[in-house]
Parts: sequence; structure tokens; C-alpha cells
Amino acid sequence: MEKLNSTLGVLVFALLMTMLSACSVNSPLQFRTEIDALAASGATVGNRFVVLPGNPGGNEQDLQFIEFKGYIEKVLANRGFNKAATPQDSDLVVFLGYGVGQPEVHQYAYDVPVWNDWGYYYPYRRSFYYRGFYPGFAGAGYAQRIDTYTTFRRYLTLDACETGPYLAQQQRKQVWKTSVQSSGASNDLRLVFPYMAAAMQGYIGTNTGHMVTVDIDETDPLARSLLGPLPVTPLPPR
Repeated sequence: MEKLNSTLGVLVFALLMTMLSACSVNSPLQFRTEIDALAASGATVGNRFVVLPGNPGGNEQDLQFIEFKGYIEKVLANRGFNKAATPQDSDLVVFLGYGVGQPEVHQYAYDVPVWNDWGYYYPYRRSFYYRGFYPGFAGAGYAQRIDTYTTFRRYLTLDACETGPYLAQQQRKQVWKTSVQSSGASNDLRLVFPYMAAAMQGYIGTNTGHMVTVDIDETDPLARSLLGPLPVTPLPPR
């Protein structure tokens, strides 16, 4: 009997793993984003822009910034903005900020069936003919378990300011600002960033009035155009 129970358990476990694997293979990579956009009313500024680091201590030569800047320049071009060669040639200085928050641990409870001596997981009920309990369809046959999962808040901010006041006095006179955040199990910002950039494109330079939700996945044409083929950098000779 114990051998039968063990075999049954292995078969059930294998079936569950097969179903989960099939779901993960067939499901596209999906992200839910929250977007908030503001714009100064009546602002009349040109559309030539440069992108500079918006994070404290940011470095224009940082490789991650250079990669993310490329995505932002594409979505700005799609919105009708023109890239300038230098800040002096621009109308807008767009400060690019991004990052990943600290891990957030969440707790949840769920019920699991209780197994009996025959390997079944039907709820137990008291027998009138035998001592103890036997499998049935009434009574308490489940046990509660507590589990946890971890999420990370990923964020991206574009802060567009007039070039003149910034170059003259380092003053950031905002023309528009667009922010996007997304919470999920991955803290890989390089994976999530192109999707956040694609999700925010339609709201750049606008005023949403409140935070809006945008779902996006890897089948989205804009996200796919942003990603494109990964560049191959040849290794130096040894």
C-alpha cells in the first residue's frame, strides 16, 4: 500500500510539473506598468533634445546609461522629437532617471487537501460505521499553509527641462515629466526597461491627470522594435 501511495504521489507531482512547464513555455513575457505624465500648460519650446543622466552622481559614459539612453532616444524620435548633437544645439534637456527598489516580501495563505491512509485527498468526515474518519465530501479536510513571494519596484523617469535656464544657471525649468513604474518578481532592469520605455511612449509630453495602467508583453511591436538584435562586440585579441 505504501508503495502504491508513493507511486501515486510521484505521478501527480510529475503531472503538475508538466502543466507548469507548458504554461511557462507558451506564455509571453508580460509586464503591468503604471504611468504618470505632467506637462506645463502653454509651454512653447522646440523639439530638439539631448538626454543626460538624471540619477544622482550619474555618468554619461556609464554603459548602462548609454544602453538605456538609446531606448529613450528611439521613443522620443517616435513622438516627433529630434536629437541634437550637443546641449547647446538643443531646446530640451531630458534627464533620464531609473532604478530598482528594495525587495518587498509578501505573505499569503492558502488551503491544501489533507491526505488519508489510502492516498486520497478528499475531505474527511466522521464515519458512523467505523471508528475515526474516512474519505468523504464533508467536514474539515484541508490544512492552511503560509507562503511568501518577493517583488521589486522598477522605475523610469523622464524630466524634460528648458535648455536655456539649465545651461545658464543649472536651473531645471520643467516642460514635461513622464514617469513609469512596474512591480514584478525580476530585479533585472535591463530586461524590464525596454518594455517600460515602450509603454510610456504614447504619454510623453502629455498630461494624464492621474496614473494610468498599461499592460505590455513581448509581442508588442514597439517593444520588439526597441529591442532589435543585440549588438555583438568582438573580444580584443589575447
